[in-house]
Amino acid sequence: MKNIICFLIIWVNITEVLLAQDCDCKTATDIRKQQRSNDRFDLPAALNVLQKETAGNCPASYQEWLAESYMLRTQFDSATECLSKAYQLISKKSCKEPSFFHYYRQMANLNFTMGEYTKSLEFSLKALPLAEESGDQFEEAVCLLQVAQTFNKMKESAKGIEYARKALGILEKIKEPLEKASLISRLAAVFFWRYQDTENIALLDSAKNFTRAQLVICKEHQFIKLLQKGYNMMNGYAHETGDYPTALLYIDSSFYLSKAAGDMTLKATNYGDKADVMMEMKNFPEARRLADSCLILHQLSGNPEAIANAYALIYQISKRSENYKDAVDAMNSYIEISDSLTNAEKSKTINELEQKYNKAKNEKTIKELAQQKRIYILLAVAGLFALIGLAFFIRQQSLKSKQKILETEQRLNRARMNPHFFFNALSSLQSFAMEGNDGKSIASNLSKFSHIMRETLESTYKEYVTIEQETEFLKEYLDLQKIRFPHKFSFQISIADTIEPEYTLIPSMILQPFIENSIEHGFSGINYPGEIIVDFKKEQSDLQITITDNGKGLLVTGKENSEHISRASQIIRDRIYLLNIKLKTKASFSIDNSISGKGVVVQIKLPLIDKDKQNS
Repeated sequence: MKNIICFLIIWVNITEVLLAQDCDCKTATDIRKQQRSNDRFDLPAALNVLQKETAGNCPASYQEWLAESYMLRTQFDSATECLSKAYQLISKKSCKEPSFFHYYRQMANLNFTMGEYTKSLEFSLKALPLAEESGDQFEEAVCLLQVAQTFNKMKESAKGIEYARKALGILEKIKEPLEKASLISRLAAVFFWRYQDTENIALLDSAKNFTRAQLVICKEHQFIKLLQKGYNMMNGYAHETGDYPTALLYIDSSFYLSKAAGDMTLKATNYGDKADVMMEMKNFPEARRLADSCLILHQLSGNPEAIANAYALIYQISKRSENYKDAVDAMNSYIEISDSLTNAEKSKTINELEQKYNKAKNEKTIKELAQQKRIYILLAVAGLFALIGLAFFIRQQSLKSKQKILETEQRLNRARMNPHFFFNALSSLQSFAMEGNDGKSIASNLSKFSHIMRETLESTYKEYVTIEQETEFLKEYLDLQKIRFPHKFSFQISIADTIEPEYTLIPSMILQPFIENSIEHGFSGINYPGEIIVDFKKEQSDLQITITDNGKGLLVTGKENSEHISRASQIIRDRIYLLNIKLKTKASFSIDNSISGKGVVVQIKLPLIDKDKQNS
C-alpha cells in the first residue's frame, strides 16, 4: 500500500513538471527581466523576438506583449482582442492558474487605462495571490499598488492606503534601481491622493519624501520616464502649498522630458496641471487654452473620468473668468459624464471582490497545509479544523458583510441628492442670466450651486460635518430652491447659545432629505406661504434637532409624498442604527403631524460629538 502511494505521488509530481514546462516561455521570462531593469526597453524589438517562438506558452506571451504595445497607442479594441487570444491559448493547454498571471495583470492595466475600475480591481485581485505565491516580491508590490491606485480612482482612498502600506513593507527588500524607483513613484501617488481626501499634512510630507527619493534614483540612472512623472508629482506638492512659480518650473521640466519619452496620459495631466496653476495666477486665457489641450488628449485616450475632470477644470476657469455660459456648458458635460459613471452596484462589487480575494487566500492556506500534512493527517485533523475554521469564517464574514453593505448603501444614499434638482437649478440659473441680471448675482448663485455640488459629492465620503458646515450648506440649498419657487416659502435656522456650531459634529446630509420633502411635496398645492424652521438645541448630553414645516402634513399627502417620506425615514433610520453601533449611543428620531394641524414635525436626537475629541 505504501509503495502504491509513493508511486502515485512521484507520478503526479512528474506530470506536474511536464505540464509546467509546456506552460512556460523562457524567452518571455528573459524579456520581462530586461523590462524590469531597463528604462529604455525596446518593446518592438522584444515583439520581433517573441513572435518567432512557438514553444510552451510563447504564443500567448506574444499576444500579451502585443496588447501592451496597442495600449501605449490607445488602441484599446486591438489590445482587448490580443488578450482574448492569449486567454484562449493558455486555456487550450490546460495550464494552472499561475500561467494566467500576466494575462490578469495586463487586463487590470487595460481596464484601468480605459476607466473601467471595477473590472480592473477584479483582475488585480486575481493576480495578487498568484504574485504572493510566486515569491516575486516586486510583482507582489506592483499588484498591491495597482489595487491601491484603483481604489483611489473609485473614491476609496482609505482602502487604497491600506494596500499601499503593505507594499511599503516590501519596498526595502527591492534592490534593482528601476524596480525600486517605479514602486516609489506609485507609493507617492497613493499617499498624495489620500492627503487630498483627508488634508492630513503628514501624508503630504510622506508623498513628497517618496518623490524626492525617486528623483535621486532616476537622476543617477537617467530613468527619463520616471523622472518625468516625478517632476509632475513635485508640481502637485508645490501647488498644494500655493508656490505656483515652483509648480510651473516642475511642470515645464516634465514637459521638456516628454520630448524624449512621450506619454500621452502624462502629457494631458501636465496640460491640466499647468492650466490649474495659470488659473490660480489669474492668467485665464492661457489657462483655458491649456485646459482645452488637456481635454482633447483625454478624449483621445477615451478615459471617461479623465474627460469629466477636464470639463470640471474648464468650469472652474470659466466661472472665475466670469464666462458664465461656458461655465454652465462645462458643468452640464461634467454632470452627464459623472452620471454615466455612477453605478450603485460598483460599491457592492468592491466588497464582493475583496471577499473573493480573502477567500482565495484562505483556500491557499488550506492547500499548503494539505501538502504538508499529506493524505492521512489532512483527512483526520486538518479537514476537521478546516471545516470549523470555514464555518467561523463564513459567520464572521456574513456579519461584517451585512454591516459593510449597509454602510455602502448609506454612502450611496448620501450621494443621491435628487438629480432633477441639479438640472432644474442649472436651468433656473441659465434663465436668471438671460433675464439680464447683474454679473455679481449670477456669480454668487453659480458659487452657491458649485458649493452645493461639491458638498453633496464629498458627503459621500464624510461621516460627519460640523453644525456650522451643515447650516451653511442648507442655507445655500434653500436659497437656490427659492430661485425655483419664488415667494413659495421662507425658512429660519436657529442654534441655541449653549451649542458651539464650529466644534459640534453631526452625520453629514442627515437633514436635507426631510427639508427637500417639505419643499417638493409638503408645499405642493397649498394657497398660503410655506415656512420651514430648523432648530438646534442642547438637552443634557444630547443634541435635539427639530425640523418643522406648515405644509399639507402626513395624513393628506399623496402616494408620491408618502414614498418620499418613507425613503427619507429609512435613510436616517439606517444611519442612526450605524451611529449607535459605532459610538454605543441611543440616538433616535420621530416624524409626526404638527399639533397645530398644519405641517410635519421631525425630531432627531443625536449624541453631542466634539470635533476635537473625534479627530483625536
